[in-house]
Amino acid sequence: MANPTNASPDPWELAKSRFLEDLDPHEKDIFNNATLENIYYSTSNTNRDDAEKSKTRGVVRKLGPLVSAIESYGGAFDAFAQISPQYLSPIWGSIRVLLVVAGSYSKFYDKIVDTLGRIGDILPRFRDYERIYDGQKHRRLYQALSNAYLDIITLCSEFRTSIREQKNSKVRRLLKPLAFDKQFDEAIERFRRHRQNVVDEAETCHMIEAAEQRDAQLVLFAEERRRKLLERLSKVDCKCRHRKLKESRHEGTGAWFTSSPEFEQWMKASYSSVLCCYGIPGCGKSVLVSSVIDSFDVTGTVVVYYCDYSDKRTLEPSNVFATLARQALEQIEILPETLALEIEQVEHDGEKLANSQAALIILQKSLELVPGPIFVVLDGLDEATEPSQLLICNNLKQLIEKSGVSVKLFITGRDELGSLLMLDSNVPFSRIPISSTAISLDIENYVRSSTRRRIADGLLVITDPDLAQLIVDELVKGAKGM
Repeated sequence: MANPTNASPDPWELAKSRFLEDLDPHEKDIFNNATLENIYYSTSNTNRDDAEKSKTRGVVRKLGPLVSAIESYGGAFDAFAQISPQYLSPIWGSIRVLLVVAGSYSKFYDKIVDTLGRIGDILPRFRDYERIYDGQKHRRLYQALSNAYLDIITLCSEFRTSIREQKNSKVRRLLKPLAFDKQFDEAIERFRRHRQNVVDEAETCHMIEAAEQRDAQLVLFAEERRRKLLERLSKVDCKCRHRKLKESRHEGTGAWFTSSPEFEQWMKASYSSVLCCYGIPGCGKSVLVSSVIDSFDVTGTVVVYYCDYSDKRTLEPSNVFATLARQALEQIEILPETLALEIEQVEHDGEKLANSQAALIILQKSLELVPGPIFVVLDGLDEATEPSQLLICNNLKQLIEKSGVSVKLFITGRDELGSLLMLDSNVPFSRIPISSTAISLDIENYVRSSTRRRIADGLLVITDPDLAQLIVDELVKGAKGM
């Protein structure tokens, strides 16, 4: 519900001003000084003994439900918006003025009190709905509730006008009783409609809440299903492998590689292409790959796979394709139902997808769902067996040549990997060897940094700069590019 202080014109101020329009000064004073404590008293503290009279006690009893409902309304709004005085003051004022005016015309006083009491029984309890439904979220309900309480001021104004007309005309005094009865009945019906409006809005709120709860449950179900589908594809955690390589990597490693013409051309190309980096075992290909991945500043999608001889699962062709597919699908919030069913139904041996060709098909479909170009990084393929290498390369060739999007493959291993791919001549292919000369700067930077750190930590006591440089030179020479 909108804050009434921000509304234009404010309905509460409007109702208050209309009520005050034709009040005499004495009645305005009664209105402005009305509170819950003095609502039953006539005009001043000297009349408080009226409260001890049997008649006044009857009025208090009859108006109890109305007063309780109004108090509840104000209390709810006090917590909701800290503006209850703006609401309650005109309500208390209008009721008190009406009781004072009707008190001097006793013929209708009891009827008015009885009508107000019945309205109090009808009024929807603001607190009940406030506890159940959020006012910021369900504004229509709160507006319907406020309309009911706002109408109390309007009703008091109408009753007061009718009483004055009754006093000012003998003819009206003869005819008005029947009209007054009708007015009382219409007032009751009016507030029944208010209550029904609130009930209708509450039912709508309930349906909204129920629908949102169902939607939330469906979202949870979809998220859990998505998690299980991705886990079914692969349990290989290449992100963990990447983090470990990054932690062991010295800052600046691989700068020579990413600044090479071959790499820059491969990165900028908008078409499918292959970049192969090869070198002897232990020359730092995996660390280089991790630095290249972290240097990517591209639009599109990057999927990464590290083959690791110490983890035999990573050498399975089906795990290679399924893990790449999983990484692609992790970027999609809602998986297409056809693909989800395919993943659920594909043969599985309990640890991985049993069929590498099925895994490749899922990878192809997964890459079609993510933005291109697609950067596929595959490190250490030479760790796998020769049959697995051949199978993986043949399927990668199929993926590159038949995919509807640009697939840019960066693969590391031994020199013969290029011949294993056997790419069509229209797919650009570049090679960058890792030689001892190429990575000597990486090794020197790492050794120099490690030596300085050990000297600073007191693990290596050297005061002669020339001796420190000699140690660096000998370590670099002894590394032989490894």
